[in-house]
Amino acid sequence: MRRGGVNGAVPGTTVGVATALDELKSRGSAVLVVGTVPASAYTRLSARLLGEGPDRRRLVVEHRPSPDQRFDHVTRWTPEWTRVFRYRIASRRSTAAADAPETEGESWTSEAPDTDSGATADSTDNEGYAAVAESVNGSVADLGAAVGGAIEWFDDVVGGLDPAELRVAFDCVVPLLSAYPKRTVFRLFHLLTYQIRSVGGMGHVRVSRPLDAESVRLLAPLFDAIIELRLDGTEAVDRWHFRDADVTSEWLPVAASW
Repeated sequence: MRRGGVNGAVPGTTVGVATALDELKSRGSAVLVVGTVPASAYTRLSARLLGEGPDRRRLVVEHRPSPDQRFDHVTRWTPEWTRVFRYRIASRRSTAAADAPETEGESWTSEAPDTDSGATADSTDNEGYAAVAESVNGSVADLGAAVGGAIEWFDDVVGGLDPAELRVAFDCVVPLLSAYPKRTVFRLFHLLTYQIRSVGGMGHVRVSRPLDAESVRLLAPLFDAIIELRLDGTEAVDRWHFRDADVTSEWLPVAASW
């Protein structure tokens, strides 16, 4: 796999990396974000992937409230522009035995460390966030229907979305893997990544596990690229692995990578 060097506006990228990024933006794409890092590192990356400027439409699917920093670029807090789904998985006691998680190999039962003193992942004081946040309860099928319906709704509102106009963030993979078989979660993301691409959107899905983890290997074939996060001392850095272009970027500071 080819490596990135230095080129152009984003230090550390090559023509190949820049071209691959442009391709993701122009045709619709889904990327998998991996790595065990503090919440603040992922929050900064997610904020950039959700896009700058007032003309982005955003859908965030989370299992706990996001820090305010994630929404730094959001200025339009109405449902036709911004929607937040707070997903609560149905009680395991009510889950049929056939839907019990497959526990061989990697353990899914706990989220990787995802908080730090610089991030308030348990709460947000943003009044706009509160106005657009809504609960989604129930099964993985209920979640898939809600997210798919929201994507179609955004597309209908404008009579067809422009490329990269819709940005989707999904943070619930590990909780889903703790409650459902791997094949069920795989099918969910097979459908959702297709729906995102079908409207020219850009989605990112968070798995707080290392690049070589079983959960990452399970889902990676569904995505156009993998973004690997780590800490370089105290600084969050990432590198991009582009599947179709067969190219990997250098490690770059998160703020400079997108």
